[in-house]
Parts: sequence; structure tokens; C-alpha cells
Amino acid sequence: MIEKFLTTEQVANILQMHPFTILKFIREGKLKGLKLGRVYRIKESDVHEFLESRMTGSRTTAQKPKKIQVENEKTVKPEIQSEKKNSANTHFDLKKDDGEHYFII
Repeated sequence: MIEKFLTTEQVANILQMHPFTILKFIREGKLKGLKLGRVYRIKESDVHEFLESRMTGSRTTAQKPKKIQVENEKTVKPEIQSEKKNSANTHFDLKKDDGEHYFII
């Protein structure tokens, strides 16, 4: 059986988004699409896959959060002065350089 193909406008109406957002998802590789000439067509099953991959609450299908690499204190400029936050709820240091910039350490 041949699967149903949708236009970007149809997918945009289904997802209640702008068609340019759908094109952006296709270009970024978040949504699969088939380019036929100057227009894209999206399989109905690919729309379902896209929605399942964006579903919250399920760790098996949702993307895992990326780890953030924090700079080591030794790599910060030596002229930066440390200011310790004295609040009971905060567990980080603020470092201020010679200007008005703060760094969280």
C-alpha cells in the first residue's frame, strides 16, 4: 500500500505551526522530508515519528539532555577576583573581571 504524502502547509496545519517552521525542521534534519523539484513532501509516518521523538515524559523516545562543559578555575584570567555568594540557596562562586563581566565558577 502506498503511504500518504503531505505538503509542508498540511503538516503546518496539523501541528498548528507556520510552514516556514516545518521547512526549518526539515533543513535541520529534525523532520524527514522528500524534496521533489522546489517543494517538499513529508510522509505521514514521518510526522508521527517526529511527534513521538518530541514527546515529553518518556526517557526512551525523548532526547537526553546534553552535558555542559564548565571551564576549569585555572583557565580563568588571573586578574579575575572572586566574590562568594553568601546566600544559603546558592552553591556557586561569582568571579568578576576588571570590567563589568561576571563568570559563574
